[in-house]
Amino acid sequence: MTQETLTSTPEPAPVVEPRAAIAQTAAAPLAPYTHIRRFNYSGSVENFTVPPGVTTINARCWGGGGAGPGQGGGGGFATGNVAVVPGETLRVVVDLGGGPSGGGGMSGLFSQRLGQTLLIAGGGGACLLGNNSDAAAARGGAGGGASGSDAVGSSWAGSPGTPARGASGSTGGAAASRFDVNGGRGGNSGQNGGANVIGTAGGQVPIPGMGGGGGASYGGNTGGGAGYAGGGGGIAVGNAASAYFSGGAGGSSFVSGPGVTSGRTAPGNGTRAGGQDDPLYQSPVGEAGNRGQVVLQWSEFTVTPGGPPDVELVQGGSAGYPGVRVDAGVAFDPVSVTVTLPADHGLLFGTQTLADYQLTVQNAGGQSTQYVGELSQDGMSLVFSDVALELPGTSVMWVAVSAGHNAELGATNLAFTVGGKASPSTTVIVTPNFTVSPGGSPVTAERGGPPKYPGVQVRNNGSQGIPLQEVTVTLPPDAQMRFGTAATPDHQLTVWDSDGNITVYGGSISGDGQSLHFSDVDLGIPDEGSQSVMWVCVSAGDGTPVGDTHVEFSVCTRTSLSTTIHVI
Repeated sequence: MTQETLTSTPEPAPVVEPRAAIAQTAAAPLAPYTHIRRFNYSGSVENFTVPPGVTTINARCWGGGGAGPGQGGGGGFATGNVAVVPGETLRVVVDLGGGPSGGGGMSGLFSQRLGQTLLIAGGGGACLLGNNSDAAAARGGAGGGASGSDAVGSSWAGSPGTPARGASGSTGGAAASRFDVNGGRGGNSGQNGGANVIGTAGGQVPIPGMGGGGGASYGGNTGGGAGYAGGGGGIAVGNAASAYFSGGAGGSSFVSGPGVTSGRTAPGNGTRAGGQDDPLYQSPVGEAGNRGQVVLQWSEFTVTPGGPPDVELVQGGSAGYPGVRVDAGVAFDPVSVTVTLPADHGLLFGTQTLADYQLTVQNAGGQSTQYVGELSQDGMSLVFSDVALELPGTSVMWVAVSAGHNAELGATNLAFTVGGKASPSTTVIVTPNFTVSPGGSPVTAERGGPPKYPGVQVRNNGSQGIPLQEVTVTLPPDAQMRFGTAATPDHQLTVWDSDGNITVYGGSISGDGQSLHFSDVDLGIPDEGSQSVMWVCVSAGDGTPVGDTHVEFSVCTRTSLSTTIHVI
C-alpha cells in the first residue's frame, strides 16, 4: 500500500474522469422498422422530433458504465415501445447525472408533451482508485434492473466500513461510510444525488423530475450511478495503518412510463453492460469505463404520386381522379389527410354541377373505402380525419376534381398531406374545352371583286355548358382587305351550329378598320365532339397582294387562321 493514495479529510481532488465516448457507427434498423438513429454522449440533453405519421418509437437505452475499466460497474439496459404523437419532441438523455466522480449516467427518454419520464437505463457505480493495491478488491455496483447493484468494499488492516448500496426502484441507495466519513446518498426519483460528508454535490438530474442522480464520492473516482433512482457514492479513506474502500453503487432502471409497452430491463453484470445480447448493441457501450447510448427505431410510410397515369381534364368537362400512393411494411394508426387544389388554376372538387368531397382509399387487394371531408372556407382544401391507410403493403388514394371553363391550361398537381407527409398527386393536364381550326374549303378572292366568306371550325372537346364567348376577327396586315366591300361594309359573324341552325351576330369594328369584335357568341357546340362553323364576309381591294392569305379568328384565348384566301 502507498501512503499517497489514502486520505482522511480534507478530500483530495478527484481524478479526471476517464470514461470513453462511443464512436458513432451506422447500423441498419431491425425489421419491421425502416429508420434508426443512435444518440451518443454529448454532455447535454438532445431533442428528437417524431416524424410525420409515426405513432410508435422503439427505444433501446444503455446506461453509462462507471469509471474504472476493471472495477467500475457496467450500465443497465432498458427497452420498450413508446406511443408518440407525430411532431412531438422527445428529450433524449445519454449518460447524464452520474455521481461525481466517475459515476455512470442514466440514459433514457422524457416526453416533453406529457412532462413525464418514459424509460431509463441505470448507470454503473465508479471504482477508480489509482494504483493502490489494497483497494483492488473494491468494486462499483452495476446499474439497471429494478434495483441497482451494491458496491463491493475492501478493508485494509481490518478497518470497518459499509459499502455503497444500489438504488431500489424509486429510492436512492445509501452511501458508503467509515466512522464519520461518507459519500453521498443516491437521489430518489426526481432528486439530485446526495452530497458527501464535506458537501460535494451529487449528480444532477438532466431534466427536472427525471430520475435520480448518483451520490457523490469521497476519495478517488467512486461516484454512484444515476438512474430512475441513484446509487450511493463510494469512499476511499484511511491512513497507513488502516483504510476502507468502496466503489459507487448502481442506479435503477425504469420502463413503465405512459404509453410504454413491451418494456424490459437487463441489469449490468459486474463490469459488463446489460443488454449485450441485443442485436443493436455495439461494444463497448455501457461497459465499465465507457459511455452509454440510446438507439431509436421507427417505421415510416412513403407517399408518392400514384394511382392512374396522368389525369387529363377538359375545361368545363367531367371529373378525373388524381391521387397518391402510400407504401409501408407495417400497419399504421389512422391519420389525417389534407388535399389542396393548386392556386389560381381553376380546378374544382367534383364538377361545376356536382361537388364531390370524398376521398377514396384502395388497398392492395382492390377493396375501397370512402371518407367524406370538410371543405375549407376558401374552397381550396379538403380535410379528412381518421383515414385508415390500409397498410401494410401498397394503397392508393384519390379525389375527384374537374377543370372550370377558365382553368389554366397545362400541367399541374394537387397537394396531398398524409399524416404530415406531403406529396404532389398524379400529374393533372388541363386541355381546352374547345378547339378552333381552319374550316371549310379555300376561297378565291378577286382583287376589287365580290365578297368571300372565310371561316373556322369549332369543336367541343368534352366540355359541358360552354359559356358565351368573345370573338375577334382580324384582317391580314398590309393586305388592303376589308370587311364586306367598299360599297357594302359587312360587320357580321355567322355561326352554323351542330344542329344546322344559323345565327348572325353584329360586331363592332376597330378604329383602323382591321378588326371586328363580337360579344356573347354562342358557339353552338353543346355536346362532346359536336362541331360548328363560323365565318365573316371579306373582300380583296385593288391593291391586295396576289397570293394566299388568311383572316385570323380569336375565340376566347384560342386563335386560328381561317380557311385559305387565294387572292388573284
